[in-house]
Amino acid sequence: MLTAVIRADGPARALAATFSALIPAVAEGFLGHAVVVDADGEGEVERLADATGATYVRAAVPESWHAGAAQARGDWLLLLSAGDILQPNWIQATERHLLLAPDRPALLPLSGVAAALKERAALSFGPRRLRAGLVVPKGLVLAGRLNAAPRRLSVRRERAVS
Repeated sequence: MLTAVIRADGPARALAATFSALIPAVAEGFLGHAVVVDADGEGEVERLADATGATYVRAAVPESWHAGAAQARGDWLLLLSAGDILQPNWIQATERHLLLAPDRPALLPLSGVAAALKERAALSFGPRRLRAGLVVPKGLVLAGRLNAAPRRLSVRRERAVS
């Protein structure tokens, strides 16, 4: 079972956009749970998380991925920032990755040349930190670091205009 861990670092409408993109995965039974991590303690974000059945956690940004993973029910996590919109075929691409490379993290890269290059450079040349767009085993998130470079999937994620 896959759990979405969503860092709510913006307005509640960005979180709502991300939730709307996840509905097909819930309907197919691919996504079983969501955890919303909020650093600001925004009441509207907490109400939205509650209304969707997601677990709400309040944690500072540096600890947000770890705090969300600690509450996750699934063995694999999809890390997102509020406002991330996944392309329609993300379920099939992620499912295929989990079947073919079950021990390796994956990345649903940002769309757009500049954003994709910046993201690729950060993962290739910098420390392998956790970031939005990763599909990663829960244990690695709890450890706080990737053990290998993620495999880039063919589908992308976009940022909703807030």
